[in-house]
Amino acid sequence: MSREPVSRREFIRDAAVLTGGVAAVSSVHAQQAAKVPRAILGRTGVEVSRLGIGCAHFQRPNVTVEDVGAAMHRALELGVDYFDTAPNYGRGDHFAETKMGPTVKEVRDRIFLVTKTEEPTYDGTWKLLRQSMERLQTDRLDLVHVHNFGMESRFEDLDFVFSDKGTLGALREAKQQGVIRFIGASGHLYPSRFHKILDTGDIDVLMNAVNFVCQHVYDFEGKVWSRAHDENIGLVAMKVLGGASGGNTFRMAKDHYESAVRYALSIPGCAVAVIGCENAKEIEEAAQAVASAQPLSDDERTQLAQLGQELATTQAWKAAYGEPLT
Repeated sequence: MSREPVSRREFIRDAAVLTGGVAAVSSVHAQQAAKVPRAILGRTGVEVSRLGIGCAHFQRPNVTVEDVGAAMHRALELGVDYFDTAPNYGRGDHFAETKMGPTVKEVRDRIFLVTKTEEPTYDGTWKLLRQSMERLQTDRLDLVHVHNFGMESRFEDLDFVFSDKGTLGALREAKQQGVIRFIGASGHLYPSRFHKILDTGDIDVLMNAVNFVCQHVYDFEGKVWSRAHDENIGLVAMKVLGGASGGNTFRMAKDHYESAVRYALSIPGCAVAVIGCENAKEIEEAAQAVASAQPLSDDERTQLAQLGQELATTQAWKAAYGEPLT
């Protein structure tokens, strides 16, 4: 079904309409948090949890395979089935994909499994796909992102990247073979570049750095997501809490946690907010925030925009994920 074009002003101001309902609180366990609501991931047609678990933290040396298993099972108990990882999350004996493998094998049919490729070539991308599936102990992947597409040094020659000999050539073939279900593109910077990969028609899902501060720095919301939403591309927010900074902390102050989650989930078309979690306790906190998220009032939206604009001028935020900003 075609959509009327959405203006940038309408796109931002109508943000509250897609937040979704509040999930019912489970009465089975006293300490069970509210179940996370669900949404359709754009043109994929797949219903997924509105909270996605960012699995980069699973690479940390203090996190064991057993810890990861407990975290993933707790997520499923809370209605969370979206897990986002990447082949470069880790080093040595500590790769997130490897630690996830035993649990993925156990619950494969219950989860939406996302990983990435950072290789510009056909052969390199197929090598990473096979490596990820071996580590994750699965024979299929639900979604594979072209990883940080805005990074020019990684994907320099776009004509090649989009060709049958490049990244998209491999992903198109993997999709035809049923190895992957959907093709995505992720990115932290250079928002205008994403129009080029959208123009290919191959992209089912976008995952970008989106939060109430970076709206005033990169503005993926206005520059890219308004078009993507009009084309029914699935939209996933990352860096919702700002992302890791020094000492493995988030850039967002703790008291902005709830507002940051509400902001992301209020963006028209945004189906999933990915939040990095290390353990079951952090997953419970994220699940509660997503399950209880309410649309921002006009006053709250104005106040958050003012706060975001102030923070965007600080050294920590003015080019938080690199350049270009445009």
